[in-house]
This record gives sequence, structure tokens and C-alpha cells, in this order.
Amino acid sequence: MRLHLIAALLVLAGCSRTTEGPTPSITGTINPRQRNTAPARMCNAQGDERGWRLELLGERFTPVPQDVLTDTPTVGMPEVTLKGPVTLTLDRDRVSYRDSTLLLLDIPTRDTTPPAELPEGTYAVSVRNLGGGTAELADQLIVVPPPVVTRVTAPQGFTFVAPSPLVIEGTGFQPNTFPAMRLTRAGFPDVELFTTTVESPTRLLTELPEGTPEGTYDLELTNPEGCSFTLPGALTITYSQLGLLTIEPRFGWQRRNQAITIHNAPTGDQRAFAGGSPEAFLVAPLKTAPSEMVDIPLNRVAFVSSTIITAVVPTCSGNEALPLTAADCPTGIVPGGPYALKVADTSGAVGSVPAASGFTVLRSEPPVIDSISPSAIDTRGLDATTPLVVTGRSFGTGAKVQLLKQLATGNVLACELPATGTASATSLSARVPPLIAAAQCAEFTTTGTQVAATADLQLTAGLFVVRVQNTADPAYANYSGLIVTNPAANPTPGPALQTRLATARADFPLVLATDELGQPFLYALGGTDGTNTLASVEVAPVTLFGDVGGTCTGPTCTFHTLERTPLGVGTEGETPEPRRGLTAVVRTVPNDTSYVFVLGGVRSDGTALSTVERAQVLKLSDAPALTPPERLTQEGTALPPGTWYYRVSAVLGASDPENPNGETLPSDEHPVKSNAALNVARLTWTCVPGAVKYRVYRTATVNETSGAERLLEEIPAPTTPACTGSPLPQVSYTDTGSKAPAANAPRPLPPGALGRWVRTNMPQLTVERGNAAARVAGDSVYVSGGFCSTAGGNCPSSAGALLSSVERATFNGPQLGAFAVAGNMTRARQRHSLAFADASTAPGSFTPAAPDNAQDAWLLAVGGDAGGAPLSGTGIIEVAQVRNSGGPIATPAFSAATYNTAGTHGGWAEVIANYLFQAGSTGGTGFKLNSGFVCPGNGNDPGKCLAATSFDGTLGSSAINAYQQGGPRYLAGSTLFRAFIYAAGGFPNDAGGTPTNTLERIIY
Repeated sequence: MRLHLIAALLVLAGCSRTTEGPTPSITGTINPRQRNTAPARMCNAQGDERGWRLELLGERFTPVPQDVLTDTPTVGMPEVTLKGPVTLTLDRDRVSYRDSTLLLLDIPTRDTTPPAELPEGTYAVSVRNLGGGTAELADQLIVVPPPVVTRVTAPQGFTFVAPSPLVIEGTGFQPNTFPAMRLTRAGFPDVELFTTTVESPTRLLTELPEGTPEGTYDLELTNPEGCSFTLPGALTITYSQLGLLTIEPRFGWQRRNQAITIHNAPTGDQRAFAGGSPEAFLVAPLKTAPSEMVDIPLNRVAFVSSTIITAVVPTCSGNEALPLTAADCPTGIVPGGPYALKVADTSGAVGSVPAASGFTVLRSEPPVIDSISPSAIDTRGLDATTPLVVTGRSFGTGAKVQLLKQLATGNVLACELPATGTASATSLSARVPPLIAAAQCAEFTTTGTQVAATADLQLTAGLFVVRVQNTADPAYANYSGLIVTNPAANPTPGPALQTRLATARADFPLVLATDELGQPFLYALGGTDGTNTLASVEVAPVTLFGDVGGTCTGPTCTFHTLERTPLGVGTEGETPEPRRGLTAVVRTVPNDTSYVFVLGGVRSDGTALSTVERAQVLKLSDAPALTPPERLTQEGTALPPGTWYYRVSAVLGASDPENPNGETLPSDEHPVKSNAALNVARLTWTCVPGAVKYRVYRTATVNETSGAERLLEEIPAPTTPACTGSPLPQVSYTDTGSKAPAANAPRPLPPGALGRWVRTNMPQLTVERGNAAARVAGDSVYVSGGFCSTAGGNCPSSAGALLSSVERATFNGPQLGAFAVAGNMTRARQRHSLAFADASTAPGSFTPAAPDNAQDAWLLAVGGDAGGAPLSGTGIIEVAQVRNSGGPIATPAFSAATYNTAGTHGGWAEVIANYLFQAGSTGGTGFKLNSGFVCPGNGNDPGKCLAATSFDGTLGSSAINAYQQGGPRYLAGSTLFRAFIYAAGGFPNDAGGTPTNTLERIIY
């Protein structure tokens, strides 16, 4: 009972002549919830069990001892009265004394016990010290009603990626105040709302924060003076919906971030992707908090088209900044799943991939296929005695071998092969039946959606993809591919291709080379457009199923012209050297990349070349590692709000051995979403050793599509600090928006781009050669025939003399040694082909069974002309053994083969699966594609290639007597890859004319 206070007052009373108190004064009242609001406001409802507490400020508030001569002395508090629409004197237990300047008042409301509802209005406050004076101050308290919410609306609807305006209607709102509001929903975090304006006591405006999940929410509104109101089911949030979303691939290893493609298939009112940079999230736990499911933003989300976006799942990095430094990825996503994925489009529409169809984070590495054996079979398939053997690593327990075929619809049929033998993590075996019923298959649409198989899988001539599919998780590996041929080796036209050369051309080589990841590309090198000799180089990627991509508009694609690396350009500003009648070979170096070599050719003036040049297929691993750009605030110039895409490349110095003065492939693409506050972008990347400058690429205008970048600026490579050590220093660049790419500014190099053409330290041919032929055989390259222009040396007579000589050089990695003459053909020829027969191209003709010829190899010179019509008579085809068990033969001896065949020129020749294929013009518009065993045996079996006399028999005519686009494609570019011979360009007859730009393929 306040004993200390009572005791003090008793002492004072004993020393005083009277117990009368002094006269108090009042300076103001305060609601602790609104300390800066005067006069104080108070709600006439709710409060705790004692009502609302107010603070009364003043001077000389004096408690008075009472009943001091009894056993129960008390303290008499100053008496406080509120005077307004009604008068209320507070019970003394509702007044607490703190000191002579502060009284604490507990004001009852209609909801306290006992209730005491004060009518709305303004009240004066009166204080009387017991036995003393009284003070009163007008307009010290405003009593207001509690708020009531009747309706919440979103007049403009809801958008996920920006705040959505809300209107809240009701009563009891206080203008010029900021009530606290939040949306609540069971099982979800509360959503705080921030008042924009209280327009009147019955209407206020606010905004729904961007990213608020869909659902029905209660609204809780609390006025500043303390009273609140909750409206159950106040707001149901729904967004416009994207279409059916699917992702490919649906898995990624925990030790590396995984790039994915997200497909959108809208129908009805559903929305397509609108452009800019959507937001995407994986709903999964992080290793740093493994029990908590969170929305993990995907990296590098990029708009590709209205139905496709790409992104990177931060499987390894989680929410940490790149680059990664810890190999075990301690901040990554917890292995498991499948996890759901959410997408918010820039239009405000949302979509999701449910967990059942979501993304799985693998604990172990996904399957990797290194090889298959055999790599080619015929349509009769393989039985259990000679199964298909798939070797690699990380094959999961119970993993299955599947065979994939692309259907005419674009869908992919995936059929399980019957397993044989003992499965392991590194090897699987399976039979390949000629027919697999649809019940054993699944079908996948072009967006990755699995549907019921619509057809059986029939082994037909063509290219099939082999897949190892885990059964415990969705992980798989694809391998392209298993070549299926006709048992009669009767070539057929392949599926039509819609890809075109950028420039129609003829008299050029078409070669296939791969990058360090094994991605194949076709290259068209030089030639003629019928009038002018060309130096341009074009590239197009080849897909798993042998289709050819490029720069595509609808179904039609075009080869990409490599404007920075035309033939002959080894440094910046160097003049290209056009040529036709050149030949080219490819050297693929293990654990590196491929290198394209061009040899000889014919200049614009008709003279032949002896030069050899080499260009590297650029490696993705050499590109700068651009980290996610920072968004900064800067006054003055600024990037317009929206999405921008960036890439960075390096330009190497003249001393680089593989790409002197050349540009690297660009970094991964990174988007930046600028706004009014964050209006500049700072790019940072790891320096590239040997770089002399960097090229920064950016989209020219805001919200362009991914991949539309053009050169923004070149910056010199910093000299301090030097680009050495570990880790390598960082380079940065800030884009303030003050510059923009020119309309014709260069674009970043595409995948498959070539480096500069290297001549330094390259060997020369022993003689000028135009219209020659070349073939790689193991570590050697052979070049034969053609014509020379400068008499003397190895050019036997006058300018334009035809050559019968053959020369050879040896590869050491990407380096090519000196050429040396390696014999002579029996007939001089040009516009011919070289083919190669050994155990890899004719396994049935080169075996270790006695007599053992498994290490032998033979070179075949096929067709050609001596300056007019195709060769005829003896020696249309010549052969020479170029290798035996002791290694390469220094001077091969050519002999005429005794095949029964017609002469062709300006075509191609290949040895494939024991058969020799010969194709070309027979004169005028005539065309022949002949084939037969390279070394015939008994009946339908191949024989051994033991001597020149083994190369005989009839090369029969195939069903193809013209290409699909018509004519012989004279001097077309052609190359073998997997199950197809690709033929591009060419003249309509052997008299010339206007070349075609079409591309087609033949299934052998």
C-alpha cells in the first residue's frame, strides 16, 4: 500500500501546521501512443482491462495522507475530472502519482469493467489536490470512436511485380494520421500495409506490396490512438495467370548451378511472357536453414520470347554472391525435392510449376555418357549376344537405357531398351529391338511435357539419341548418337532442313567442328557466289538429332556470318583474302577444343595458294566471368527504368598463341532492372590473362529481348594490378546510361565463333594447290592433287598445271608440322575427294583375325577431273596404304582400284560402316550417288582390305539421282556427321550458274 509514500507524507504532516495541499497547474495531456499529437486523442472503446492510459502533465500534483491516526493509513490522490459532452470524475484507483509533474490516468471505455463510455467530443481536464486548490485546462482531450472497416477493394486489380492500389472504406478513420494495417492469413507471414492517404473518416488509400502471395486475407487496422478493427476475409488476392509452365531440365547437381529453360503455353485468358526480366523463385530450403522453405530467387532470368525465358537455379550458390569459392557449396540448396517453382512476369501475371513437376536438387552427380558401342547398327537392331554397351559414370542404381527418336511433330519419343548383362555405375548393356511398342515409351512435347506415346518406335535409317535415365530421380544423360543404317547401304534423303546459308555459294568446304563441351557446329568457308570470290565464314549449330540451327525467324534459320574472322584476317584491320577451290580439315584436341585448318585455294585472280591457316573454335571457358551487376544510385544521367542485358568479352594480345588479336566469346548474360532510385549499373568480372581490352555489350533500348546486345564501349585492360595470381583481380565498369550502342554496332560473338586466322608458325604446302582434296587420318593430314600456278619446284610445268602429288603433315595437339611429299597418284586430278578406310570406318574389313590388318589404313582418291569432264576409264578411284602395324607409311604407293563405277567430280566420297559412298556430278546436270562394300567379301559380307586388289566390285547406283532441291549441287560444301551427309550450296550444273543457299542431308 505505497508504504514508502505514506511514510514520507506522515513525516511532512507532522512538521506542518495543516494538511492542505498546494494549488496544481496543468500543462497538457499525452497519449503514449501519439506523443507528438496535441491535444491527446483517445478511443472510447477497447483498451486493456483498465482502459486507455493517458499522461497528465503539470506542476504541484500533491497526494495527501489520509486516516493517518488509524491502523490503515492511505494516500489521497488528486481528483481528476473530464468535462465535455459528459462529466466523468475518475475513481481514485485510476489515478497514479509519479511525481509532482506527472499523473498517470487509466480512462475507462465501454469495454472495461465496469464500462464507462465517453461520448465523442472534446474534453477539458480538471485536477483538484485534496485539501488544496483546483486547476482546469480546456480542450485537452479528444474522444473518438473506434474504426470500423466495411470493405476493401483493388480498383485496378492486382499485379505481382508492382504495388497494387487499395481503397479501404468504413468509419472512424482519422484524417491526417497514419493507421497501422496488416493483412493476416493462417500459415503465412503477415503483410504490412502502409497508408498513403486518409481521405476522410470513411475512406483511406493504401497499397498492396508487390509479391504478396495469392489468397484470402483478414485486414487488421489500428488507429494511432490505439483502437483497432479486424475484417475477416477482407481481401482475396488473385493475379492474372501465365499459361502452363514447364522446365527443362528438371534437375541439377548440388555442386554446380544449373541453367534451365522455362516454357509457357498460355490458353484462353492466360498470359504469355511480356518482356523485360521476369522474376522466378524456387521454393526450397537452403543448407544454412535446412528446415525452412523459402523463395530462392533464380539468377540471370532472361526473356527469350513470349513463350520462353531462361534462368539459372542457384543449386550451389544459394543466395550467396558469385563467384563461388567453396567447392562443397555450403550455402546452396538442400538436396531433395522436387521443389516448386514460381514465376512473376513483368506484366503482373504469375504462374507456377507444382512440386510434382518441379526441380530436383541431386545429392550425387547426374549420369555422364562417355561412349556407346557399337556407334552404328542397321535396322535389324542388336540382340543379347552383341548388345549396345553404354559406358560413362554416375549411372544410378536401376538406371535404364532409352532410345530417343524425334518425330515429325517435333515431339521426342523415348523408349526403354531391354537390359542385358550386369549393370554398374559405369556401364549398362541393352538389346536394341527393331520395334519397341508404344507401351514401353513416353513422348515429350517441345516444351518438355510428358504425354502418352502416340507411336511405336521403329528402327529406321537415321540418327537416334541414347539416354541413361535414372529411376530414383529425374536425372538423365543424352548421347548423340546411335547411327542406324539400311542393311543394303542404300542412302535415302534425310528429313528436310529449313536452314539456309547467309550467302549462296559454291566451290567451298563445309566442315564440322566442336567446342570444348562437344557441341557441334557446321562451318562454310569462302567459295564463290557465282560472280565474286568470297572470304566470309558462316557457322550454324547442330542439334542432338542432327537438325541445324542458326539465326531463326519462325521455322527458317540462317547461318551466322562471322564478321570478325573472314578468311585471311589475323589481326584487327587486316584485309580479308577471298578464295575458292580451297580445302579444309578439323583437328579436335582432347580436353581442349577443335581447330579448323584451311589449305590452299584459288585467289580472285585465279592463281593458287600454298598457305595454311588455322582458327580455334572459341572456348566458353575463356570468356570473362561476369558477376551479377550491382544497381547503384547516381545523380545526373541514368538508365531509363526497365530491364537491360549485359555481356562482356576480352580482346587478347598479339602474342596469344591460339587467338592472337582475337576476341573471346562473351560472358554469360546478366540482366539489370533499373528504376528511379537504382539508376546505374556496375559490372564486375575477373580479369582475363593476356587481355589488352574488354568489350562491354548491352541492349540498345530498355526491355529488349535477351540476346539483343550490341557493343556499348571498349575499355583498356588495367595494367595495375597485373592480371596474375590467385584469385585473379577484378575489373569493373559503370554504365550510367550516358552512352548507347549504335544501331549497327557489333554484336557479341555467337557460340561456335572462330578465333583469328593464324599464319605465324603455320607450315606451307609444298606446292600451291587449288581445287585440291584433303583428309585427316589419325594424327596425319593428307593433301592431294589440284593445280599449281608458279612453275618450278613441286609445280611440274607451266601455270595451271594439274598435280598428281600427295603430301602429308603430322599433328601435335593443335600444332601442325611441316608438309612433305608422300607419293603420287597415278593420275593428276582436281575437284576430287579423299576417303579413308580403317577399322573405324570399315570395322568388318579391318580385324585382328588372321590375317591381322586391324592397324592398317588406306587412302582413296575418288573421282575428279583433269580440267573438263569427270575422269573415266582406269583409275577413277585410286588407293594407297598409308598405315600398317608399324605406323604411318612414309611414301604410300597409289594403285588404280578396280571398282565398276562412273566418274564424278565436284562431289564427295566417304567410307562408312564398311561401304564406300561416291557422289558428284557426272556432267551437265547429271548426278550419281553410288555405293558398295569398300572391300567386297563373300555374298553380303564385307571382305578384308589386304591389298590394292581388295578394292574392287561394283558401286551400285542408289535411289538418289538428284538432291531434294534438285540438280547435282556441283562443288557444294559437304561433310559427314553422325548419320548424315550434309550438303550446302553448290551450282545447278557443272557449267556453273547461280549457286543455291539451301542445305540438306542424306541418310547413308
